[in-house]
Amino acid sequence: MMKKGLICISAMLVIAFAVTACGSAGADKNVLKVGIDDTYPPMEYKDDAGANAGFDIEVANALGEKLGKKVEFVTTAWTAIFSALDADKYDCIISSLSITEDRKKTLSYTRPYIANNQVIIVKKDTKGINSEKDLKDRIVCVQMGTTSDESCKKFNEETPFKEYKQYEKMTEALSELKIGRVDALVADLVVAKYFVAKDPDSYVIVNTTLPDEPIGVACKKANTVLTGELDKALEELMKDGTLKKISEKWFGEDMTSNIK
Repeated sequence: MMKKGLICISAMLVIAFAVTACGSAGADKNVLKVGIDDTYPPMEYKDDAGANAGFDIEVANALGEKLGKKVEFVTTAWTAIFSALDADKYDCIISSLSITEDRKKTLSYTRPYIANNQVIIVKKDTKGINSEKDLKDRIVCVQMGTTSDESCKKFNEETPFKEYKQYEKMTEALSELKIGRVDALVADLVVAKYFVAKDPDSYVIVNTTLPDEPIGVACKKANTVLTGELDKALEELMKDGTLKKISEKWFGEDMTSNIK
């Protein structure tokens, strides 16, 4: 009987350990696991020392402080960022995630915390590109799987490009534009502002007529409790001026107030 009892207890411990090991991202209530694509400066990227840096990184850390949780960043390729959330690799996505009606069907969003829309980046000496309609017969690139990618696929059907290139990383797309392999890059305004400010002699921003796409934090659709906690924390960060301060540091202006 003793032997059987010990075997049963051992089996129960193994099962308990397995359940704990296979738990969701939020198993540790003192840790907030955040999914990011760290190839998207100035929002999230690796600095020269290999540490996480950027606007979203600072926002995530500020949220963690408000919630009394340690923030742990989980790097994921953008093309897999939603499937990894579904698989509980992390609790939420804080990675320049535009709020769209399609995404609302599968994600639980907080309020927007920074304004954003899609724009076109071209080299300063480029002529004849004044809107998305002028992309016809041009070589256009985007980061794969983004809302810019979705928009450009529609543009390409309506006014066909000469060539359409999709890159896994935004840094790759920017490099292709810089060396002249593409004529235009469609990207988020927050990214465009950063790179044009860094190199105003090389790039200019062309505005599009696309709707505004503010950025928010996203959790799994069913995780409304965490979404609510993050939403409340964001409201506090807006009220106490933290978001404004972070925005001015990275963009030289407040893009967190009066979001459309």
